[in-house]
Amino acid sequence: MPFPIATLYAEELKATMRGRFAWLGAAAVLLVIGGLATLSTQGGWLQGYGIIAYALVPLAFIPIAAGMMASPRASRFVECIFTAPVNRRDWLAAKFLVLLTLAAAYYIALLPAMLVYTAHVGVPFLLHKYLLWTPGILLAEISIGSLIGVLFIGRSVAAPIGAAMGVLLAYVVFLPMQEVMASQGNGATRTAHITLASPAVLLKNALGFALGGRTILSETRMTWISLAVLVFGSLLLAAWVFLRAQAVETWEATRPQRWAIALAILAIALFPMFFAETTYDSPAPALNNAPILHLGSRHGDSTALVSRAAPAPRRCCSLILNWDSFVSSLTTGRGNPGDLLLLLPVDTAKSVTNFHATVTGEDGLEVTADSAALNQPAPSLETRAYPNDSGPQMPDGSRIAAGWIVRIPVTLDPRKPWDIGDNRYPLNIAATYTVSGDPQPHMFEEHAGVNAQVRGAMGQMAFAAGLFPLCCLGAAFTRWRRTR
Repeated sequence: MPFPIATLYAEELKATMRGRFAWLGAAAVLLVIGGLATLSTQGGWLQGYGIIAYALVPLAFIPIAAGMMASPRASRFVECIFTAPVNRRDWLAAKFLVLLTLAAAYYIALLPAMLVYTAHVGVPFLLHKYLLWTPGILLAEISIGSLIGVLFIGRSVAAPIGAAMGVLLAYVVFLPMQEVMASQGNGATRTAHITLASPAVLLKNALGFALGGRTILSETRMTWISLAVLVFGSLLLAAWVFLRAQAVETWEATRPQRWAIALAILAIALFPMFFAETTYDSPAPALNNAPILHLGSRHGDSTALVSRAAPAPRRCCSLILNWDSFVSSLTTGRGNPGDLLLLLPVDTAKSVTNFHATVTGEDGLEVTADSAALNQPAPSLETRAYPNDSGPQMPDGSRIAAGWIVRIPVTLDPRKPWDIGDNRYPLNIAATYTVSGDPQPHMFEEHAGVNAQVRGAMGQMAFAAGLFPLCCLGAAFTRWRRTR
């Protein structure tokens, strides 16, 4: 880096963080995002937290860049740049490097929470794409925001920040809109072409992944070219306008130059809409190693998972067996004891004999059950009342008012998690039994699932997400002590 640019860069960076509330604001932003990271450990961390931290927040660098580029005009500091023995090109380069430094600092601030995640899960496909997607979004938003900030030379930053916020809202809306339209087979419509104006959409398409859709592009060459035109075209136009078309207080562009600027802005904005690829005919790859659950039962939802010796839940049942109960104690990497309750569609007026069951888990779920509990010639039964005709339906159309429950003690050991939380493992249950008065054996079959979370992830994520905010709070306190 040339010496003048390095000196200007260092001074601009100091000036950026010299504000009384600069460090406090950074701490507040990182605490909010860190809180989301901690809360997301209870569910799917990568989908919920990832889309916020790795996509939506980077989009907010548009108004940040616009405000920082427009503020020298509003504060009349730009007069020093144009009149002092400082090369305007060097100052503009230093200012852009400051913006890149802030973007890099934000990216680094995401690393502790991400490292906790990878320590338990590894680097799934979606996280790998996020790690590439975010720097591209940050670079694109800084370039576009810089262009917006340079175009406004008034005495207030409200206009450039307001314009940047409008562009930001459009980009935020375009992201889910493109996903929905591509999933519905409308990715090549005129409306879908409009969504390609967002650099986040372009980069997502170019990297070859979908957040919730089922298809991706088969060719990405023109998408990469469109992204380069949008990013580097905005950056080069911003530099040319600032260096060649503006003076200290007013524009110095000739009429042909003004027309050229307007046409260049129009070309940069429209190029992706007309030339980016829209052939969504390749299946989207799996975002992680989560299995596909095939949930279903021959007798409705008739299985529950409870703690040892606990009664059946009042509200029963869900095919995710521990959705309402037992979820807080079902964690990965250890055995989780519990009782599996099978609500047989048999009236208590009849007896049940020759009970034989199998309980198996898939995709890393290991199930252990006592052989005596799985094979019971005369099973130990419990009763359950079904008020208001809510019981299983009999062959004659009537409903059972009170039925039998078979309790099977099991130990569930979920392994190989693919997320911090919301790991849903398939659980297959099959049983045969004989009912008095019917010589034919009855069958019970259910394909259910259980939800598991990584043990200790909440505390680890909270600690990791709080490291950088604490550093920022310390810097804010130090500055307050010096300036009070």
